[in-house]
Amino acid sequence: MFSTGDDLGPQPDRRVVPLHPVPDGGPLRDVEQRAWRSFVEGTQALLTFLDRELVEETDLALGEYMILEVLADHPMLRMTDLAGGGLASRSTISRQVSRLVDLGDVERIPDTSDARNRLVRITDAGREHLRRAATGHADRVRKHLLAHVDPRPGHIGDLDLFFRDVREGLE
Repeated sequence: MFSTGDDLGPQPDRRVVPLHPVPDGGPLRDVEQRAWRSFVEGTQALLTFLDRELVEETDLALGEYMILEVLADHPMLRMTDLAGGGLASRSTISRQVSRLVDLGDVERIPDTSDARNRLVRITDAGREHLRRAATGHADRVRKHLLAHVDPRPGHIGDLDLFFRDVREGLE
């Protein structure tokens, strides 16, 4: 993934180890099913809300916003790297980048080391579009997600580490 976690201070060297034994087979227990459904429904509702608000406010979909964030931190990436970073499928990334090119927010550049690939970089207009979108987006993330996390030092980092463990367990 593209996130560096720099805001959270040094991170310990970690291995993905489940907190408790994971049973094989059988349906989810009631408490597990409720947790799973809450996660899926809550995540979908949050992402849908954030996407709708971004589109209404800035004409950027959430996926497009996230591509601009990544490109702001990594000034030039191959299309395959964007798709491999977990943002979306290769075809979705390609469609989103095409729209960002049409908006003037990014540009595609031939990859001189691999003719099959294209490089993508953010433009000055893309940086400005991202800057205008960032404040409202950050306010909504704080209000609708982070306000529900224990604000004491380290606890927001726990959310980051939790999802890093999930991602790493999938690799």
